[in-house]
Amino acid sequence: MGIVRSRLISKDARAPNDVGVALPARTPVSMNVPHTAPAASLDCHDRPPAVSTDPGGPADNARAGPPIDHTSLPPELWLEIFRYATHVPRARTIAPPDPFVPERPANYAWGMNSPIQSMHTKCAVVRVCHAWRMLATELLYEHVVLGSVRRVYLFCRTLVESQASEQKVIAANGLGEAVPAMGHGRWVRHLEVQRWAIQRSSQSTRYWECVVRCVYLCPNLRVFSGIWQTPLPDGLLSALEQYLPSTLQELYWQQDSVLIAAKELPILTTTFLSKFSTLRVLDLRKICVLEAERSLQHVQFPALTLPRVTYLALPTCPLLLRFASKQVLPELCHLILDAAGAPRTVWAHLVNRELTGFLEVHGHKLTTVELLPPVTQSFRPGPIGISAFLSPKTCPRLDTFVFDCREKAICPSSAALAQVSDRDGRESAVRVVAAHSAHGAAGPAAPLLEEAHPRLRRVGIRGTSISRLYPNKPAQAQAHLNAFLGCRAFFPALEVVRTLGFLVDTSTDMFAPDVFIWWTERFERIGVDLQDGEGVVWMLEEEQKAGVPGVEKVIERAVSRPDAGPPDGLNTGLTAPRELQTTSSAEVKNTA
Repeated sequence: MGIVRSRLISKDARAPNDVGVALPARTPVSMNVPHTAPAASLDCHDRPPAVSTDPGGPADNARAGPPIDHTSLPPELWLEIFRYATHVPRARTIAPPDPFVPERPANYAWGMNSPIQSMHTKCAVVRVCHAWRMLATELLYEHVVLGSVRRVYLFCRTLVESQASEQKVIAANGLGEAVPAMGHGRWVRHLEVQRWAIQRSSQSTRYWECVVRCVYLCPNLRVFSGIWQTPLPDGLLSALEQYLPSTLQELYWQQDSVLIAAKELPILTTTFLSKFSTLRVLDLRKICVLEAERSLQHVQFPALTLPRVTYLALPTCPLLLRFASKQVLPELCHLILDAAGAPRTVWAHLVNRELTGFLEVHGHKLTTVELLPPVTQSFRPGPIGISAFLSPKTCPRLDTFVFDCREKAICPSSAALAQVSDRDGRESAVRVVAAHSAHGAAGPAAPLLEEAHPRLRRVGIRGTSISRLYPNKPAQAQAHLNAFLGCRAFFPALEVVRTLGFLVDTSTDMFAPDVFIWWTERFERIGVDLQDGEGVVWMLEEEQKAGVPGVEKVIERAVSRPDAGPPDGLNTGLTAPRELQTTSSAEVKNTA
């Protein structure tokens, strides 16, 4: 009996790229390489001769078109090839990708690159020839990280010198002021400033002046990331508001150890954000307010209108949740709540109170919600219960919900159980309630489910591993799977449950396919696809095919081995270890 890997591609899957990066429109760049020139400047190989499929003589060959080789590629394709070879996540955009984009094992170019390796590749590309240098120089400046004082000074000097050099060329050509000189700053799309250490006061003023000048010399900036470990000097935010381009699309702001929010968080207490009417992504998840409870009593937030913000990332901090609830965000649809960015001293009841106010204002617009867990060794759940988003009154348009397996599992209330008309569905939900009562150390997520959610379609569970899926070893990940199995009546539109981050193919456990198939068959009975992180539905082929032994015989052979055998509880519908299987080579792809 073999195993079939069935990859299901949803209607909203992103086919062009797997990282969810929107490629901006660009002006074509000329390579200045004529098609009739030899190819030595682009490759050491000779140009392939023209081949004619017509059996005629030399005249027919003469009528054949020009040869097609790498010199025929337009500059746009070369630039995309270079970007593929040097890709680093979050380099060109900080927008969160679709969590359901199929993952791949890290054995390809995109998964192997680090920022340092990517920069080495870019430097090698621009040294190949003049044509490649002219084409790929912009890749060196697309994402600039200013992580030290020296780097700030050097980058500022480079921008100034390149602008002066370009100005001389413009003046020599007699163009005057008709063409503005921008230098290398024209290519900077993402500027990241990291202020980690406290410099001497004598150098601090010059440092901030260079930072502001770098911002001024990057007129086409689309993404700005500010990482501040120390309080910002007075006047810096006003300077950034003046010199950052009004067309800024994405903003990431990280500020550590904020004591007095009214003085140290001017980004929230002023009208700074209202200048950027084209802002799409606002990431504030790493703002850490130490005295959030006290700040709630003294801070007043202005009500701003951010008409284009689609992605919002916040920490599970009551102060930031109150700030977001005061803003007008008509296009908001994707919310990320990060429990790792909030201080541990914040009480959970404050978070839930402010979250309720936030959902009253923005909950009806949310289509995707992601909950990120706290960074801790105790495996404790976050301060927010996952069922807070699963009420049709709170988030009626919710389509995709992602959370960590350490969170408390959902559970229906007694009144909701009485309203379930389907007998099998009611009995399954009763078993979920009974399981919470028997193994209620963690307890169910609050609040309890009161009514069905008509639109939830995709559920992603992070943090799952094969050791947490063995049925004879109860774990919180299994509690979530059993909860969605039993509460199927409360999610009539549910199509997919995916174990994000866990790929069966990369597991070293020899029984990983068997265990996962055991769960897949249970979800198949209720009409839901259980997929691993690769988007693959693992299933068994039909029994008793030609030359393939049945399930009982295969299991008997596996158990007879002294060094292998399926664990307890896996004696139904499971195959032998992988070396005893007849694996089907067919991979079924159903395109919805």
